[in-house]
Amino acid sequence: MRQMDLLWDLQRLDSRIGELERQLAVYTNKTKLKQLKTKFDKEKDLFEKNDRALKEAVKSSKSNRVKVEELKFGIQKTEEKLYSGAVSSVKQLEGMQKNLDEMQRGIETLEIDYRDIQDRRKNLERQVKTSRTKLKKYKNTFDHLKEKYNKGELDAGLEYEELIEKREKLIKKIDKRILDRYERVRLGNDTAVVEIIDGKCAGCHMEVSVVYSEKLREDELINCETCGRILYYKKNSEENDE
Repeated sequence: MRQMDLLWDLQRLDSRIGELERQLAVYTNKTKLKQLKTKFDKEKDLFEKNDRALKEAVKSSKSNRVKVEELKFGIQKTEEKLYSGAVSSVKQLEGMQKNLDEMQRGIETLEIDYRDIQDRRKNLERQVKTSRTKLKKYKNTFDHLKEKYNKGELDAGLEYEELIEKREKLIKKIDKRILDRYERVRLGNDTAVVEIIDGKCAGCHMEVSVVYSEKLREDELINCETCGRILYYKKNSEENDE
């Protein structure tokens, strides 16, 4: 096999290895999982806060109803005594009437408070329901993504090790001078070796001179005059036979 063909195979290997390295970085860094965990924890704190407030609202609502019933019972007993004729003192009658008025105002105040509590309770119930739905969604997404990451990391890791092994075997077949040149070009470019397509460098899309094209056909190692990448001319079957 030609040295340039070997170099082209090396470039394809390195490209795939680079892709796998980026994938493994994503899998090991687990950025999306961390972001989901942050969202989950934030929503959980909100859920717990609203849930506590909801329980307190339910408790206040029950307490409010008990107080109203106590006041109603007090009004009933006071009215029974007031209209029974057992009390003849004007001063006592005025005092009882004053108590009735105070208890009635107390009920009215409690009813206003009750409506406020109920409005707050309904709002909290909606928020708790929304948070519960979000938490379930975050957890399902997290579990699915974690499973995907674990599988992806395993598969990518196995392929990465396999390709590294292939690379080690391949570079032993490539002339050291050519390999050194390839590695130097790789330092400044994501792709060190590019094909010539329709007479143009596939890296920078600039025209390749006729002189360079002829040299490439003769298996010379040529760099693109514009971008510096190593140019690869893929021979057809007839040229290979020659």
